[in-house]
Amino acid sequence: TQKDASSVLYFRELPRLSKRANKKNFAKFLLDVTADGLLDTEARELLADLKQRICNTGRLQPLCMELSKGAMDPSRKEHKEYLGKLCEQVTSQMKELIGRNALQNSGTCSTVEPGLSWLKQEIFHHAMLGEEKCSVFKGRDSILGKICITLWESTNDRHEPLLVHGPSGVGKTALLCKLAQEIRGVVDHRGVVVLRLLGTSPLSSDVDSILRGVCLQVCGALGLQFPYPHISNTHEELVRFFHSMLEDVSKQGDTLLLILDSLDQLLETNKPQHLDWIPKAIPPNVQIILSISDDYLERCKSLISAEENIFRVELLTDDQGKDIIDAYMSAAGRKLTSEQLDTILNRFQQSRSPLHLKLMLDMAKQWSSYTSMSNVRLGISAQEVMTQFVEALEENHGKKLVSHALCFILLS
Repeated sequence: TQKDASSVLYFRELPRLSKRANKKNFAKFLLDVTADGLLDTEARELLADLKQRICNTGRLQPLCMELSKGAMDPSRKEHKEYLGKLCEQVTSQMKELIGRNALQNSGTCSTVEPGLSWLKQEIFHHAMLGEEKCSVFKGRDSILGKICITLWESTNDRHEPLLVHGPSGVGKTALLCKLAQEIRGVVDHRGVVVLRLLGTSPLSSDVDSILRGVCLQVCGALGLQFPYPHISNTHEELVRFFHSMLEDVSKQGDTLLLILDSLDQLLETNKPQHLDWIPKAIPPNVQIILSISDDYLERCKSLISAEENIFRVELLTDDQGKDIIDAYMSAAGRKLTSEQLDTILNRFQQSRSPLHLKLMLDMAKQWSSYTSMSNVRLGISAQEVMTQFVEALEENHGKKLVSHALCFILLS
């Protein structure tokens, strides 16, 4: 089945863990129990049936281990062997899965010009992420309209880039993704919208990689001369080609909108002078929109002198927050009780942050109608909610496993 192709499965048997075992062991080894704390025999029978059906396929056999005083002791020979077999089984399945997916991915890129499959993957990554970011978009019609008007008024003359700023988590990324979506719907077939959510992929985390990808995408879409290979060797050559390419787009009469979100992701890792790659005078028919957090706003003031080209994204109002809650839960096919809604609104009013609200709504999608708010912890900021989420993972799975897993994800 499709799930077999994208999952890793293993299971174990603990023969002596029975009704006489200590109740604490039930929770420790994730066994189902009834409301009175006894072993759930029905669930145990269903699980045994599932395991038997898996064994009958011949693809996987259970790992058996006898506990030592109700626990696992890695110093015991049989327990050490068990852990070794477990790691070997999971590792071999993961390697097989990664190899299979690599073959599938290489097949999907066969129509791309040889050597440019990475560009297709990069464009696809930002397009899909952009669609996700603005899938539920409410409460920003005013600033969206102002940006569109400024774009239209400046399109026939040389102009500065546009800058969108605000505190972290205020919704700048969602706003620019929605803008890209709206512009794509009105530009003609000779118009190109390029979206890069900086820092979300290796190739969008370095200035030269971004310039190389943007130039290749625009040249390919508008039939311009591709940069010669030697141009990619130095930053200065890339910047020079990028600027001349913008002029060529304008001379052809084509339309280009380049959106670069979260410029601060580059300023954290690159030298200040690397802002020289952003032109201060942009030719007609070409637009560049940047976003940055308030912490780095002063670093960009040298690029933009006119106040009308700078847009601040404000925190949400109560009404905007309610609209987002309604739209988000409706899209998820869920409904909140009055107690649940009041609790979320109360926490939201402490921050008025879209990111904070989205994190709470992601949690709310898992609630049932009978979920009591007395048993739910909701932080008063996005950072607090994320911290609580990680702490809950550590409680359920252990601090070492969670910390190592998150480190591996970050490194990858």
